[in-house]
Amino acid sequence: MRCRFACFRPFVRFSRDERGAATIEAVLWLPFFLTILALLADVSLIFHGQSRILSVVQSANRNMAVGRLTTESETEAFVLTRLQTLSSNAQADTVLSSSGLIMTTASVPLTDLDIFGIVGAFANTRLTVRAEHLQE
Repeated sequence: MRCRFACFRPFVRFSRDERGAATIEAVLWLPFFLTILALLADVSLIFHGQSRILSVVQSANRNMAVGRLTTESETEAFVLTRLQTLSSNAQADTVLSSSGLIMTTASVPLTDLDIFGIVGAFANTRLTVRAEHLQE
């Protein structure tokens, strides 16, 4: 009888030991925290991309307003050239109204702006930025 209980002694000691309890909880929560971190990184990169697109569109409108760019197609080409580093699927449209208002719209797919693909649920969504400027 004594041998039988002696064989179970290490298992009983192991079942009462609580040194690894925090490790189990950390392993269970780690994927959740990593997903949140990746989501925050993707959203931050999308907002940064929006800021860069707005800067390019405003610069194009300013160049057309002062006469460096003379036609709408030149302005669209200016925007698309500057956005090539951000996205190869960028689109641009410039309209010069009769009142002298320059309106440029640029759009980029959201999937071109994220790294981890967390926003993949929005695969067909485009980020659109529009700026207006008066011609001088």
